[in-house]
Amino acid sequence: MYGFPPPGQLPQLGWLGPDYVSVLVHDLTRGLLRQDSGTQVLGVRCEAEPALQASVDAAGVIRAHEASFRLQVFVQDGAGRAWRLNGRWTYAGRELGTAAASVVHYWQLFSADGV
Repeated sequence: MYGFPPPGQLPQLGWLGPDYVSVLVHDLTRGLLRQDSGTQVLGVRCEAEPALQASVDAAGVIRAHEASFRLQVFVQDGAGRAWRLNGRWTYAGRELGTAAASVVHYWQLFSADGV
């Protein structure tokens, strides 16, 4: 894992936990394994600073966050082929700080190249 800003430099990502990189890699890996149970993640590279956005409610309290990461993900599929996936991983937190809080994530694939 490389290219990610240290968690201490991005306190606004605290809603993802103390180590956002571990959470991201774990969630990404689980998603890839659902598609191909033989997938191995070999490396994840953050290509740029994450795009961060926050929204406040009527009282001025931040209740929603979005964090998008431009990534290169190096994997080996279940058939042993190596791939470089280019895309964007996004977390969206809604109703944070309330009983209805939710965090969802999704992957947008831009390209997949055999290596």
